[in-house]
Amino acid sequence: MQMDPFKRKFYNRMEPYYVKSIENGIKLLLETKHLYQNLEIELPDIKISRDEWKKLIEKTPKIVGQKDPVIEDPITVMGISPAEILWSVQNPHSRRPSFYLGDNEETDVWVSIDFLPPTTKLFCRKCKRIEAFNFQYGSDLLKEYKDDTQHFLEQEDKQVFSLAYQCQSCKSLPEIFLVQRDGLKINQSGRAPMEKFETPSSLPKDYEKYFSGAVIAFNSGQTLASNFLLRTFIEQFVRSQSSIPDSQSIDILFDEYNKKLPDDFKQRFPSLKSVYEELSNDLHLATASKDVFNNAKDDIVKHFQARVLYDELNTK
Repeated sequence: MQMDPFKRKFYNRMEPYYVKSIENGIKLLLETKHLYQNLEIELPDIKISRDEWKKLIEKTPKIVGQKDPVIEDPITVMGISPAEILWSVQNPHSRRPSFYLGDNEETDVWVSIDFLPPTTKLFCRKCKRIEAFNFQYGSDLLKEYKDDTQHFLEQEDKQVFSLAYQCQSCKSLPEIFLVQRDGLKINQSGRAPMEKFETPSSLPKDYEKYFSGAVIAFNSGQTLASNFLLRTFIEQFVRSQSSIPDSQSIDILFDEYNKKLPDDFKQRFPSLKSVYEELSNDLHLATASKDVFNNAKDDIVKHFQARVLYDELNTK
């Protein structure tokens, strides 16, 4: 984006605030959002004071020619929003502005918002816990395409960043995030390797992959698939507890499982059979109910937490 010298003075003043907003947004996106989820960058609400207006006008009277300054929004003064300016991801080992050419007082110059993605806290599949991840390197994947096809000037607000993060604890291979930008909206569009959800420790390890997959599918907007995976988790566990695991009758499998549970347990804690039936109804009708998923997930966790508690009491 080109700016004349006067507008650039306001841009130079505001850029650190815009950078902070973008970096905070990236951190929030990676830590709290999941595949295909997005958020809007929140810009700072800053006004330009009358005194600051006067100082800037005195330095550039020929350009502005304004005798009665008023308090204005910086975006109004610049005539451009950060939503329309190119964002340039900086690498920590070779950080330098990509397009900013200095404070030339006489000519228009290219400007971009140069940001450095911050350290984030993410689940590390190797450490098996939440760890701090350092940003290692990044790039704008569409830049070369825009340069080659003459689309650079028209679409500065459309970008796709690849951001590599490494766990500070184990220093294993970096994980790559794909962040798509459209104006002030940023979207988590991909990740390699795929996200792994930290499952409750009470769940049986042999089948936690179905539970984890269900949560990831739900967070990615695939509710019907998430309900199917929760049902698969229940069925595979119940089969593992049966003397006839290959039985085609799910009712027989549940009856056999329930006979092993104490009467007090069955009266006080959620029934896996009831949860299974709720999930099955949702799948048969293709309702894709979020409430069914959330209730089923919570009941499954309660059921297995109770199993752990009862096992501990029985071993004392």
